[in-house]
Amino acid sequence: MRRLLTVDLKGNISLPMQTLKLHDLEASRRLVNLTIRLHFSQADPVAIQALSNTAYKLLRKLSMEAKAPDIVPEYLNYLDVEDRRLFWSSLSVFEPMANPIIPGTSTPIIEIAEEVTDLQLFISCAMFRLLEHQHTHEMKIYIIWFKAINRLKAKSDPIYNENTREGFDYLKSLPRNRQLKLGYDALKNIPE
Repeated sequence: MRRLLTVDLKGNISLPMQTLKLHDLEASRRLVNLTIRLHFSQADPVAIQALSNTAYKLLRKLSMEAKAPDIVPEYLNYLDVEDRRLFWSSLSVFEPMANPIIPGTSTPIIEIAEEVTDLQLFISCAMFRLLEHQHTHEMKIYIIWFKAINRLKAKSDPIYNENTREGFDYLKSLPRNRQLKLGYDALKNIPE
């Protein structure tokens, strides 16, 4: 790490500022892991959406540059038509002029759907693996949690079988805050 001094036009020197250089893949890994931790701790959904968007966009850019397979259309099949619209619009939710204005006010509408954020983070984990070839512990826990509460590919997914069905059905039946708490509890047991 190096320190930068900033000097204004009058020659005043401001406090040193630290800089940190990261490769895009390392930055995306940190963003995804932080988003997972915030997600399971039931933090502010706007912050989670913003971080998830940033990680997704960075990983999507890296995937396209690496000419990795486009997995997004396959994963979007798990959403209904309205949620697919929300998925794409959620990617620009924090960009200026991207949100509709409520008639009679100057307040933009920000749509955040938990299921869409869940899937966006799940896709980010999958794209990371395509680029890095290894999930982090946080990503592994998130993937298992996501598959458990969504029962993806129930007939062909190897982790959803006769031995696990009862547990997954139990997790699916829990209220969302309890589902998230179970993910949070699993994260607390990650080795440092």
